[in-house]
Amino acid sequence: MKKLFLAFLTVPALFFATSCGENSKMKLEGDQSPYGEVGTRFSGNFAGGSNFNLSVTSLDNGVSTLEGTFTMTDPRYKKIFKSLPKYCEVDGDNVTIHDIKFKATTDGIENCTGHHEDVFLKYDAKVGDTYSNGGKVTHVSKDNDFQWGSMKIKAIQVEKNKSGKLDGVKKITYWGNHRFGLVAVETEFDDGTSDFATISIF
Repeated sequence: MKKLFLAFLTVPALFFATSCGENSKMKLEGDQSPYGEVGTRFSGNFAGGSNFNLSVTSLDNGVSTLEGTFTMTDPRYKKIFKSLPKYCEVDGDNVTIHDIKFKATTDGIENCTGHHEDVFLKYDAKVGDTYSNGGKVTHVSKDNDFQWGSMKIKAIQVEKNKSGKLDGVKKITYWGNHRFGLVAVETEFDDGTSDFATISIF
C-alpha cells in the first residue's frame, strides 16, 4: 500500500500563499520531498470543503502538477475560486482545478503556477524574513508550540496582506513545518470573517 504523506498543500492554501508575487531572486534548493511525488493525495478542513480528490498527477524536473476536484459550499471561498478561471472551474458547489504547479523540496516550497516562480516558505526562515509574494515571517518556533491535530510541532508563521486579484481576501496567515510542509492557513475575508484550516493527511 502506498505510504501516506502529509497533505501539506491544498488548492486554497497554494493560491492564497503565492498569488501575484514578482519573479523571485530567491531560489529553492534541497532534495525532492516525497509529498511532491506523483500519486500524493491532499485534503484540508476548510469551511464548506469536502470530497477532496486532489493529487499530484505529474513530476517533471522537480515541478509537481496538482489536479482534481472537491466540493465547496462556502460562498466566501467560491468567490475566490471564481476569480481564478484559468485554474478553477466552479459549477454550483463542484470545483475542478488543473495545472497547479509547485516545487517541494527539503529546503521549502515554491509556487510555479502561471508566470510566477515564488518561494513562499523556507524551512531555515528567521523572524523578519520576507518573500517576493509579500509574505513576512512573524514567528519561528523554538519549541513544539503549534497545535496540529493531536500533535504539537515547531512551525514557521508567515503573514501576507492581500495583493493581486483574489476576490474577497483581506489577509492570509500560513504555517509551515520542516517535516510536514504547509500545515495550516488562516484566511481573513474582506467581510470581516475568517477561517482557520489545518492541512491533514488523506
